Amino acid sequence: MKKVYFYSIGVLLLVISFFLDNEVANFFVDNKINFLDGIAILIHSLEAYMLFPFVLIILLVFRKKNKILPLLLAFVFYLGITQLIKVIAARPRPFTKFNFSDLGEADINRSFPSGHSAATASVIRFFEFNRILLWVWIGITILVIFSRVYLGMHYLSDVVAGFILGYFIGDLSIFLAEKLQGGYF
Repeated sequence: MKKVYFYSIGVLLLVISFFLDNEVANFFVDNKINFLDGIAILIHSLEAYMLFPFVLIILLVFRKKNKILPLLLAFVFYLGITQLIKVIAARPRPFTKFNFSDLGEADINRSFPSGHSAATASVIRFFEFNRILLWVWIGITILVIFSRVYLGMHYLSDVVAGFILGYFIGDLSIFLAEKLQGGYF
């Protein structure tokens, strides 16, 4: 029942974020900070799918081999579902509207949902075995989400949708792995 409330609140936040998209984008156009520019550009240069091998290494170090199948499922679902929605939505990125600097982004009409947000959120549940790692990963996820909006790569609603989608992908992957393995977590 907690999950129903979580996703209901997520959908409500998504609806609200659509109304705030332009205001948030305008705010970041008017309020750039050199220090944040460097951090956001560094995060931008990392491909979202590269998070999965990093998480795999962490799981292997902590001997959580039972989480490898769900992680692989999460990776496949992340790639497939996120890219499918991006193609269908074909939403232009904010930098095309607000004259942000183009960071060499080839997929100008692939703003919704944020792939970086979906990727980081899809693996949050994989760190539930360690509270410190869990909170560090949540912090990384928030930093990634902020950087995507700050750079003008995504609207607020793009990153909220990416987070919800990613978290759902993580839940779905764990659920399916439980069914396949007969008990997982």
